[in-house]
Amino acid sequence: MMVRLKDYLHAVENALKAGNATEHTHRPALKALLESIDLQVTATNEPKRIACGAPDYIITRNGLTIGYIEAKDVGKSLAETERTDQLKRSSVCA
Repeated sequence: MMVRLKDYLHAVENALKAGNATEHTHRPALKALLESIDLQVTATNEPKRIACGAPDYIITRNGLTIGYIEAKDVGKSLAETERTDQLKRSSVCA
């Protein structure tokens, strides 16, 4: 897995060097990383809305939802993000 993580970090670093990257720029690299960790997992980027909102990813294995991911841009404070209404709503899905 370390090689996969290095690939992910390299992709993010290269995108940041361009100077115009956003949260969405890094999503293909994150999807590849998530799916490389477990070959039975599918990470769906920008899935349909669900009862508690619109997570950035739904993680499934064999058709069953096993988790949700809310992606944030590089440098965004996770402490601040954790206090947002967006994440408070998402706890309903957990």
